[in-house]
Amino acid sequence: MTNFNAFSTASPFIRLLLIITFFLAASLIPFVGLLFLAVLPLVVFLLGMLNDPMKTLIALLSGLCITLVILSFMHAALPVITLAAMGLAGVLMTRATVKNYSINSIILLPSFAILAAIAFYFIYGGFELSISPWQLVEKHIAEAVDMNIKLYSQLPLGPEEIKSLKESKPEIVQLFSGIFPALCVIAALFTIWINVIIGNRLLSKAGITASALSAMSEWKAPNWLVWFFIAGGGLCFIPQIYIRFFGINIFLIASFVYLLQGLAIVSFFFQNKNISMFFRWLIYFLIAIQQILMIAIAAVGFFDIWIDFRKYFRKDQATN
Repeated sequence: MTNFNAFSTASPFIRLLLIITFFLAASLIPFVGLLFLAVLPLVVFLLGMLNDPMKTLIALLSGLCITLVILSFMHAALPVITLAAMGLAGVLMTRATVKNYSINSIILLPSFAILAAIAFYFIYGGFELSISPWQLVEKHIAEAVDMNIKLYSQLPLGPEEIKSLKESKPEIVQLFSGIFPALCVIAALFTIWINVIIGNRLLSKAGITASALSAMSEWKAPNWLVWFFIAGGGLCFIPQIYIRFFGINIFLIASFVYLLQGLAIVSFFFQNKNISMFFRWLIYFLIAIQQILMIAIAAVGFFDIWIDFRKYFRKDQATN
């Protein structure tokens, strides 16, 4: 069995506490902290799977308390909510895996924890600023757009391009505000999906096999999702602003789920054809940077409802 050193089995409580507290603190670093925050569920998940889950949970709660005390002296305790949500996501991943829940539960339960934290942040933050949660959303988006405009202003662009970018700021804010719920759901699902994939690989190297995680390449979206996909697409063309808003977000979320199904099919193909890891990551990279490939993979996931691509890959393997 591969030894993960600090992550290894029978790690003393102090070591668990130090590891978790380090990642909690690192998550608060500007810019770089986003990376530590994104892998925090993975860290808690691995610690929980390789050690006593209850001891890991106590270490997480202790680390959050330490972080809360330090941030309270700085009058900035609100980020603890985000840290707690991401840590709880790792705990739920561990719990669902140990209990042999379905892959849907392993992905959805932690995602709900993250989305609940996002909702709480905007509700509480709006209350503190005496504005509505949606106004706080628009405020954050406007600040992000301003930051990007300043960044582009430092690039060798023409004055006309920079002026055009500044003039289009209201439309950009309106665009991202209109799809903000979908962006939150997609970000939560994608973060947990990646953490589960990486966690499964690391656990496999440690000799730990989880049946639900091993079957991720066999995963399929529920058949009823196609009705939400069609309904969301149809509502996008309704002139009424609130109905169109609802339809666009439903359509984007459903499309992303079909993208995940398409990626599962691609992963299944790689495994059956024994494609080298180098070419796997190269193709994944191309999918990530090429929108056309991403749309094609999502289309594969959508049409898999009727075609069942994996069945043909199995036939090819049996023939060979």
